[in-house]
Order: sequence, then C-alpha cells, then structure tokens
Amino acid sequence: TITSSTMFAIGLLMTIMKYQTAVAGLLLNGGLIILLATPPARVIVSVVEYIRERDWAFVALTLVVLLALGGSVVAAYF
Repeated sequence: TITSSTMFAIGLLMTIMKYQTAVAGLLLNGGLIILLATPPARVIVSVVEYIRERDWAFVALTLVVLLALGGSVVAAYF
C-alpha cells in the first residue's frame, strides 16, 4: 500500500503540474493495479503459510476465499 500510495501521490502531482502526463498516467494506473492486487496476494501468501504449517482446514478455507476473489474478477469482466 505504501508503494501504491507513493505512485498515486507522484502521479497526481505530475498531473496537476502538467508535467509528463504520459508518465503520470502510468504511475496512476500502476498504483491502482498494485492496490487492487494486494488482497489476492495476501490470500496467496496465507495459503502458502498454511500449507507450510500443515493446517489443512485453513488451507481449504483460504482457497475458498481465493476462489471467491477470482470469481468476482471473472464476473466483473463479463
């Protein structure tokens, strides 16, 4: 979130100052992508950690959450 916030701030300042608007747009889009990718990345890390701990109940529950996230992306796309 720190990276995406920094990218948003720099992109916004560049847009306001009308300085390299193409780069500003890339920074704003990149910040948004990073921000949107944070929850699925955290769930994936949780799955890996639960597998390492051999906590199969939480592996199954976390995979259900990951499938729900993926399903929402697919539903939003179509």
